[in-house]
Amino acid sequence: MRKMTRILVSLVLLGVSAGVTAQDMYGPDYPLVDFTQKIFGEDRLYFRFGAIHMSPDVKTRSITLSNLSEIAEVAVEPGEQEGEAFSDPLTIPAAIIGYKLRWKLWGGGWSVETMAALPPTLDLKARGKLADVPLVTEANGIPTGVPALGEKVAETKVAPPMLTLVKRFRNEHNFRPYLGLGAVYLFTYDSHVTNPILTEVGEPELEIEDKFGWVGQAGVDWRLSDYWWLAADVKYISVKEVSAKLESTFIRAPGLPQYQYAAVGDAEFVADMNVYAFTLGVGFTF
Repeated sequence: MRKMTRILVSLVLLGVSAGVTAQDMYGPDYPLVDFTQKIFGEDRLYFRFGAIHMSPDVKTRSITLSNLSEIAEVAVEPGEQEGEAFSDPLTIPAAIIGYKLRWKLWGGGWSVETMAALPPTLDLKARGKLADVPLVTEANGIPTGVPALGEKVAETKVAPPMLTLVKRFRNEHNFRPYLGLGAVYLFTYDSHVTNPILTEVGEPELEIEDKFGWVGQAGVDWRLSDYWWLAADVKYISVKEVSAKLESTFIRAPGLPQYQYAAVGDAEFVADMNVYAFTLGVGFTF
């Protein structure tokens, strides 16, 4: 250990005596730095690698049943239903890609950013009366035997591309706070029902609306060297009045032997999708 310490001290002293700068130590040794700088310019393109923790906050606006069959109309009232939806938090690896702009407005420090990550799977769940009370309890006074739906409802993959305009402050210091504002597009695919009661007879069709929203962010960079830095970031992502439609829904009614199944009809769910996203990562600037 002492021998290693002496070697490190000797290298540091040798670098100082030879006039080695931070640029010499951190720049040319990295692969693709020169190539990237020729394309984008020096100190323009940057990446941040880390983990993002997303905490969805779903605000239910309405849950409406429509196109009920005759047997379903006897057993359940069409129109708005009681209950709400939610989704559990999740953590995934992610990368931020940014480009520093040449704007000098308000002292400069402007950049545009986007996020790259594998599309996470959002587990959609229900609670309240929608989850705890059977949709069809009885028909003409005869118990249907249909159980409550329970918590689990559906799954969907989410790929929300976003673009934010970021303003950094204190650009001559190692500790640099920043603010950002931008747009996001809620894009979902591979949406399917996972509830065992709703899929016992056949799988209903689930369609979730793709829609634009907005995103605000705040964070701080802590420079470690000319090229490396640490970052902490929080984003608030909001997409208003997202509609999800469930069609061709059939359920088995054990208490009604004259019917193999009951056609429940269609359900439309409208909610505000708000997400708090917390990111920690290590950044590299070319």
